[in-house]
Amino acid sequence: MSRASRFPFTVAALTAVLLGASASYAQDFPNKPIRIVVPYTAGGSSDFVARTIATRLQENLKSPVVVENKPGGNAQIGCDYVAKSAPDGYTLLLAGMTTHAAAPALYKKLPYDTIKDFAPITNVIESPLVVVVNPEVRANTLMEFVALAKANPGKLNYGSAGVGNTLHLAGEMFRLTTGTDLVHVPYKGASQALGDLLGGRIQVMFDLPQTPLANIQAGKLRALAVTGSERLSLLPGVPTTTEAGLPAFTFGTWIGLVAPAGTPPAVIKRLHAEIVKAAQQAEVKEAFAKMAMLVSTSESPEAFAKKMQIETERLGKVIQAAGIKPE
Repeated sequence: MSRASRFPFTVAALTAVLLGASASYAQDFPNKPIRIVVPYTAGGSSDFVARTIATRLQENLKSPVVVENKPGGNAQIGCDYVAKSAPDGYTLLLAGMTTHAAAPALYKKLPYDTIKDFAPITNVIESPLVVVVNPEVRANTLMEFVALAKANPGKLNYGSAGVGNTLHLAGEMFRLTTGTDLVHVPYKGASQALGDLLGGRIQVMFDLPQTPLANIQAGKLRALAVTGSERLSLLPGVPTTTEAGLPAFTFGTWIGLVAPAGTPPAVIKRLHAEIVKAAQQAEVKEAFAKMAMLVSTSESPEAFAKKMQIETERLGKVIQAAGIKPE
């Protein structure tokens, strides 16, 4: 037999060995602590997601799962750390819309590639936003607000937690979808913007529900719609944007988990199964629901990769059309 004719069998044999080694590695996984890196400070919504999943994952795996906060650099410090970590399944990143879908269009010189340097595992939660206005605004429904904005171009302000933030992107998508001329007012955080919304210095916000919830329930703010596909149990009387007459405007933030590129496929598959199992448990769903978060796990790592690609393209178009540039 010639050397050339033996080559395919050599490749096949090598592939079989590698697959066998990956499967064996996954069977022994984990045998040391897993770290979930959160590229933000402790105490925020992303941190809450990570710690909620880590607690249940640790119980299920009977192995330590710790959360490590690495904030800074517009989340780039934590992302870069994981991108350059050993691809063994023991260092994961809490990734989301801002870190992976929006970042490539916002930042032209990232120290990593959001697609090539990470291996998607699964989405975990999705959270719609709520369109909320100051009670002095003469609009009781979403379409009344659209009509008001069109009649007063450049006179209505919306606040966000900063340039390129989720709230900013939602506001720009609303503006582009409806053809309205709203003025963006960036703040250092959502709580500062909320204060000015209550004071009437801005007229509208596209905010995560938990931030204005107490003021909505107290009648100090008026919720016009939620931007997801279903109503929220915390705001059962508030329609979705589709129900309110604006089906073209849907928006929600999402958070999932990724590993460094090169992590063995069998380990990714094991992590996917375990994280989905943890997220789908009743007590975990309940904990997220109290934060206006809906469990939305991916059918497979490949499905999550596809979602990330679609979201990257969608937000890239919004950022380009709106001319958003980071401060």
